[in-house]
Formats: sequence, C-alpha cells, structure tokens
Amino acid sequence: MTAIHGMTAPGFEAVLDAFRENFERRGETGASFCAYADGRLVVDLWGGEARPGVDWERDTVAPVFSSSKGVTALTIQALADRGDLDVSRPVSSYWPEFAAAGKGDITVRHVLTHSSGVIDFPGYRRVIDDLAWWQDPDRIAADFAAAGPAWEPGSAHGYHGVSFGLILGEVVRRATATTLGGAFRQLVGDPLGLDVWIGLPDEHASRVAVLRDAPPVSDPLTAAYLSLFTQDTLTARAHFCDERGIGSLAETFNDPAFWRVEFPSGGAIASARGLAGMYRVLAAGGAHNGTRIVSEASIDRWSAEAVRGPDLVLMLETSFGLGYQLPTPFIALAPAAEAFGHGGLGGSVGFADPKRNLAAAYVMNQLRFPSTTETTRAQALTEALYRAAEG
Repeated sequence: MTAIHGMTAPGFEAVLDAFRENFERRGETGASFCAYADGRLVVDLWGGEARPGVDWERDTVAPVFSSSKGVTALTIQALADRGDLDVSRPVSSYWPEFAAAGKGDITVRHVLTHSSGVIDFPGYRRVIDDLAWWQDPDRIAADFAAAGPAWEPGSAHGYHGVSFGLILGEVVRRATATTLGGAFRQLVGDPLGLDVWIGLPDEHASRVAVLRDAPPVSDPLTAAYLSLFTQDTLTARAHFCDERGIGSLAETFNDPAFWRVEFPSGGAIASARGLAGMYRVLAAGGAHNGTRIVSEASIDRWSAEAVRGPDLVLMLETSFGLGYQLPTPFIALAPAAEAFGHGGLGGSVGFADPKRNLAAAYVMNQLRFPSTTETTRAQALTEALYRAAEG
C-alpha cells in the first residue's frame, strides 16, 4: 500500500480517501494535492514516488504543462494592474516586428483569449527538438513575427497551445525589459513564497519529480481524439506536434536543461501547494497577509467569460476569461461554474473559486489522458473537496 503523508482538516477526510483511491484504482505513482478554504489550509497531501525508489516529499515539484498558462495569466494581470502594459493595445505597439503578415491589429487580449489565430509559424517542426531554439528568445520572437494567423483574428477562438506564452513572454520582455518568468517571481512568487517557477533555478533541480508517459488508451473515442495531434491539423500545429503526437513528452520535460527554459505556455514547474497558494490569493480578493497581488475588480474582469464555443484547435467547446480557463462539459476544471484557473496535459490542475473562497491544485508525475468512461484523478479529488466544503 502506498504511504500517504500530510493532513486534512476535520470534515475533509473524504479528500484523503479519494487521494488514496487514486493510487489504488487510477494508476497514480506520485502526486500531491493541496486546497484552501476561506484562506485556511484544509488539505495538504502527498504520496508515492517522485523518482524510482525516491519518495514524493512535501517539497517535491513537477512540470505542470498547460497549468502554466494560469501562472502566465496572473503575471500579465499583475503587470496590467500596475499599468506596465495594456491588454487592449496591439501586440505590435510593444513589439513592432509582430505587425508583419497581417498581424498589426492583433491585441494582447486576442492572445489571452486564444483568438489571435497565431498558433504556429512556417516550418515550426524544425524546432520541436531544438533545445537551442527554446533557449533563445530572439529566435522565438523572429519566427513568430514572421508568422501569419491561421484564421481571421478575433473571428473565432482556438487553443494557442504553444504560442500563448511565447507571444505574451515577448510582450513582457519588450514592455518591461524583464522576462515573464522573472516578472512572475518578482510580482507573485517571491512575495507569496510560492514553489512555482517559469524557468527553474538550478538549486531546485533535485526536487523535481520524474514524469512517466501516459499508458496506451483503451477508450476508442480518446484514441480517435489523440490522433488529431499526429496529423496535419490545427490541433497538431497549435501544439507543435509531428507524427509522434503528444504521447511521448516525458523525455523532453525530464531534461534539466529544459527546466531552465522559460516556456510560459507549458514549462512551469510547481508543487500543488505552490499553485494552490497562488490561486488562494485570487479566491480571496487578490491579497494575502497584507500583500496585494491584484485588485479585486481585476479578478472579476479577468475571470469573466470572454469567449465560449467551438474551439478550432481542440475541436470541442471551450471557454476562457483573460488567459484563465473556465469550466465546460469537456474541461473538468472544477465542479463549479464560478471556478477559473487552468489544467495541464496529463492531469495537473489549479483553480480559484471566489464565490466559495476555495482554491486547490493537483500535481503528479504519471501522465494520463482523460477517458470518456472514467473519472480522472483530479475530478475525484475536486469533487470530494467540494462535497466537504459545502457539507
């Protein structure tokens, strides 16, 4: 039996049961789950292995894939609150080269809402395995500056799997002379003492869990959906995929050299406690212990639905605020319509629910693809959390 560590507050014992059940029934290998209710730590659990033969510890962190986009959204929100950038302005007002190829009217808001249409650039496949490209913001900027949109900007939305954070990262670099990862640490991570990084400092490398690729899927609908990532589709293009699809990403994201890369779309490394601590501030009005991160009014604006409907990339209904993912029948972010945050490939998730002053995050190292016939590990945990919080 897997050893489980941590605590649950009285009344939240069902979350511990769900966490244990994930190891017994849902293929969990190493994970952590953390939740705050009314600003109070009510769940802080961890267990399993971080690496073969090495236990998952209280301070273990792991790559969280697109849960990174919530970190990026908060960074842009904090900069906008301070007047360091304006999301209604064209991207090209900060980054003039971006106006090429019909992109002059694309605003920062278009990127935040996945409606800019700029999901890739010609020849993107050449950089998939080129670590030097991912480490070079000048090359990244030049390639996206030359790109054209895949649809008329603002006419529809489609998930900007890779381009979201790379474009916003360049906007931050041009507007503030710092990187997006650096801005996050300065404005959010360091003031709140969070174990969350976009670009991991080397001194924390020994804490990173080793990812395990997702096992083959048995659900034919899931298998058919995953095949979209292996073809010449908007789905594959937006995620910088080739014929290998998204089934074998662990090797890349287990590379310590890639941990140092500032990849704001999917490269954040975090603990569940770190992500939950970030969302705790958003659930409670934007401040914690006298430290204000963003205004309460901006939380309302940024978490309000900006787009909803058929997603040209994900091929299902999605909804977004300004950078934050919102729940839909196909995106099991949290069992409440008022929640906002972001999930990541393989299963990680973090969210805030201001209506209930509730925040939570789940981080793991065994990647799994959701099935239409099974409850996901995150769903089991968040559903137990909501039952406890509302009971």
